[in-house]
Amino acid sequence: MSASLATSEMVPSPGLAGVSIRIEQEIDAVAAHWLSLEQSHCILPSQKFALVMAWIKANTVPAQNCAFVLISLDGKPAALLPLMRKRVYGLRVATWFTGEHLGAYAPLFDRKLWASVSSAGRMALWQRTFFLVADCDLVHLPDMPLALAQDSGLSAALNSRPLADSVHVSRYSDWASCDADRRDKHRRKVDRQQGNKLAGRGAVSFDVLRAGPQADAVIDTMFAHRAERFKVQGIRDPFRDSAIKDFYKLAMASAGGVLHVLRLDDAVIAVRYNIEAGGGLYSLITSMHPCPDMQSGSPGKQNLLRAMQASFDDGHQFVDMGKGMSEEKRLWCNEKQALMAFTQALTPTGQLASAGMAAGDRAKGAIKSRPALFDMYRTLRSRVGGWTRNAKT
Repeated sequence: MSASLATSEMVPSPGLAGVSIRIEQEIDAVAAHWLSLEQSHCILPSQKFALVMAWIKANTVPAQNCAFVLISLDGKPAALLPLMRKRVYGLRVATWFTGEHLGAYAPLFDRKLWASVSSAGRMALWQRTFFLVADCDLVHLPDMPLALAQDSGLSAALNSRPLADSVHVSRYSDWASCDADRRDKHRRKVDRQQGNKLAGRGAVSFDVLRAGPQADAVIDTMFAHRAERFKVQGIRDPFRDSAIKDFYKLAMASAGGVLHVLRLDDAVIAVRYNIEAGGGLYSLITSMHPCPDMQSGSPGKQNLLRAMQASFDDGHQFVDMGKGMSEEKRLWCNEKQALMAFTQALTPTGQLASAGMAAGDRAKGAIKSRPALFDMYRTLRSRVGGWTRNAKT
């Protein structure tokens, strides 16, 4: 049985019969409204009911740690915000489900209906909403695209700050347009040379997979490849827990998963894990075979080349490659979306934590904007990772 944590009624602007705010613990209590909003207004994977459900199931998140905020206007669902309560160094925080596993987050909202409320009304709604979230010191909402933050009214309602990272997107009308814009004569020559080197090692094949036993087996291989890579880099493997692996398999089956798989003599040598949303593909994980001898053929780049063509040929309008700059994003992406972080302190402890988070984000931005400092940071991270592994053995 669902338990409403809070309800509130208010009239933010003329012309509306009223506004109601409900906060539920059980996801099933908001399922019908969520799916109704998702049908026409879902833009990000993080807004998908099935994806959040997959996280709850895989991680056995108890209902008391969930807060599903539903805002209705004139009895119609207008906005839905899924929050998970957790403790971080003793601090009680309400934040997004899935943490760092997705590149961008935002509430799910009906843009037309939401726009019928004035800017001041939207701001008042969000402020009232967050103070109804009980048993928390802080509401923390990082990695929200600037455009969605502005349209939702959160940028006016909460303390906000720009983040150092941006989301990088390849957006084209078709593969021919993408190919012509992103690959010059030199790149084509390099791609051909690398492809020939890979083909010289055996039979190369490429597949697009959806949910099923074959996809689960490929996901297991993907995680094994990633684990080897993290070990070499001295980075803590964020996919090591079985619950996280279960989440990706569940999301693959229920939330529109798509795998791009490159094989050599039937052995998987590169994988791209994607989720469909908003008419495009969101790339969440990439992997390639850890064998150094295979790197001359660049299996990761060869898989990406085929994946880009397959994505646009399949009718996807864009490929979102997530936040943070990398070589593949520089080569393929023609759009960059700024990310924001939002906080709402609910207690004096939360106010101190919010100030600390802001200082941390400023320091991260300073490091990432200076290549020399960023290289020092990565070297230190690698060394600390090595010390940590040695201490455990």
